[in-house]
Amino acid sequence: MTQSERVKIAQELHDGIAQDLVALSYSLDLLLAESDTPVQTRIELRKIIFEVSAMIESVRSEIFNLRARNPAALENSLRALLAESNSSAELRINLEETAFSENVEEQLLAISRELLRNSLKHSGASVIEISIKKSQNASTYSFNDNGSGMHLSNSEGYGIRGVKERCLSIESELSVSSDEFGTRYLISIPL
Repeated sequence: MTQSERVKIAQELHDGIAQDLVALSYSLDLLLAESDTPVQTRIELRKIIFEVSAMIESVRSEIFNLRARNPAALENSLRALLAESNSSAELRINLEETAFSENVEEQLLAISRELLRNSLKHSGASVIEISIKKSQNASTYSFNDNGSGMHLSNSEGYGIRGVKERCLSIESELSVSSDEFGTRYLISIPL
């Protein structure tokens, strides 16, 4: 997908879904403000408003990701996801200059977001480290957390399957290791 196609999709998301969600949020706010709205309905409306607000932030984040194609896009996107999750985990990022194709960059961003979500949701990690290092004929992407680890036999959820599929799509190898000190993902990306 070219950058101009990505920008066009971002514009359509902004002018379509994002605006529709904002309008829905305003309508729900009006219902909540009605004086004759029952208490139980108010409680449910607040929950729905919270969920719609989360969807708005998610769409905005995706719009940002579609528009951004530079070395800082990965870091900015992950820091935004960390902020959205209200996590106190420390995110350490070390990215060496690499000349990845647009497709590889997109896949690494999607992989990073999925691994970060998983780590924040399941591991209880206080530190998450992501790095990309370049060697002569490959680059190595690593994602490490200091969480509680996982049983590798039970790690085949849809998210991890998606990560494996994305690695295959960029002809890269994924290896995973985990113990009581955390989980490590390594992706070898051919140049």
